Amino acid sequence: MSDFSIVDGVAQIHNPELYKTWLDRPDYIDALAASPTPEVTAIKRLLIEFEAELSRMVRDGTVQEKVVEVMTRFIAEDYIQHDPNAPGNGRDLLIEHFRRVPLVGVTPPPVVSVIVEGELGTIMFKEPQPDPTALGQTYDWYMITVFRVRNGKLCEHWSTFKKMADPFPPKKD
Repeated sequence: MSDFSIVDGVAQIHNPELYKTWLDRPDYIDALAASPTPEVTAIKRLLIEFEAELSRMVRDGTVQEKVVEVMTRFIAEDYIQHDPNAPGNGRDLLIEHFRRVPLVGVTPPPVVSVIVEGELGTIMFKEPQPDPTALGQTYDWYMITVFRVRNGKLCEHWSTFKKMADPFPPKKD
């Protein structure tokens, strides 16, 4: 059995280690990006690679060193942000916002599906979480985010984040 399979466009992860290694697995990324048309495959790959680059920066603790290069490569200068916790629109504000991401040295959850319709791409992530109703068990938590893609760059973003008083509270020593 493989570490994963793609069933109806959604990755089924069979090996729990893949939750940590997904972003360094070209076979996984290729399978997720596969589509009948090269145009859709290119958009899927752009979205997956963007999320993988963000995840690598968080995992490796290299946000400060790499955020400008990564954002310049993937994000349009006139980027529109619909996250209520972000400081506003534009690539420069997104860079500053991302510089404040708390670094915990863990790999963010894997992309398990990408759906493309015209300029819009929806990304679904999956992460097992402790089940608060069944001690010692987990449940699958899914997160969704949507991007608009134009001219090979991400130019608009929506997410399911709720507004927080302070999305990046100071670290406790």
